[in-house]
Amino acid sequence: MTQNATPVDEMMEFDREIAELEQAISALKHRQADTQLAAREQVVLVRQRNELKQKNSNRAEVKQELELIRSRLDELDVILESRLLNEWKLMWEPFWQAVRFGGLGIAIGWFIASWGR
Repeated sequence: MTQNATPVDEMMEFDREIAELEQAISALKHRQADTQLAAREQVVLVRQRNELKQKNSNRAEVKQELELIRSRLDELDVILESRLLNEWKLMWEPFWQAVRFGGLGIAIGWFIASWGR
């Protein structure tokens, strides 16, 4: 913010930053839901893989299905590992903006409370 910013400009900037934070939180919730879905799919695929391994594993179709399951499990591992890390990077700036403005609000509140006594 500039030194010539009016209280209205500052309030609009604050509202914009809150909106960005809310949008980032919403995106994080969607990613978390996707990650949970991937984790459930991973459990199902591991169970299927174990069942197939207990059957006659010499058959070509069983081996092919095992390879498909292994490939999908690898994809899910990448999804589960990378999504939350990427979201944290996206949340970094809005997080610190919230901390800064929240801390500033608390400090101003304490000042006003002690000044009014």
